[in-house]
Amino acid sequence: MINNAGIPGDFPQDASNVTMQNIRKVYDTNFFGVIQTTQAFLPLLKKSAAPRIVNVSSDLGSLSLHNDTAYEHYHTKLTAYNSSKTALNAYTVLLAYELRHTAFKVNSVNPGYTKTAFNFNQGHKPVADGAAPIVKYATMGNEGPTGHFLSDHGITPW
Repeated sequence: MINNAGIPGDFPQDASNVTMQNIRKVYDTNFFGVIQTTQAFLPLLKKSAAPRIVNVSSDLGSLSLHNDTAYEHYHTKLTAYNSSKTALNAYTVLLAYELRHTAFKVNSVNPGYTKTAFNFNQGHKPVADGAAPIVKYATMGNEGPTGHFLSDHGITPW
């Protein structure tokens, strides 16, 4: 199961003046929608010999990177979007923990800055390259990780 839910929300999104309407709209899609969809599909996924859940996140959801002035997107502070992806990462960890004694592998995957309509085609990566880590972790074997934040570079810091 690949949860590729994401809307950027309206701009600006400064922490001091982002509207509650904007935050709710973004969270409804990027966070609550993922939880609702995941819960609806869990009974079906439990029937699989190799159930995988990939929550498509963003490096903009990394709290560690947002405190790193060397980080490429250090100045991209989109309160609604970034925090919704941080919340998604937390949900990923909690679900992976709950399912740790099962065959489930639950991970957040960061496709990287991919050239799509989402970012007005400004990303550096072609779509196929952005999709590659998502597909990799959705189809990995039983030895693969669970409860991690991953990209094509390996582990992304929380």
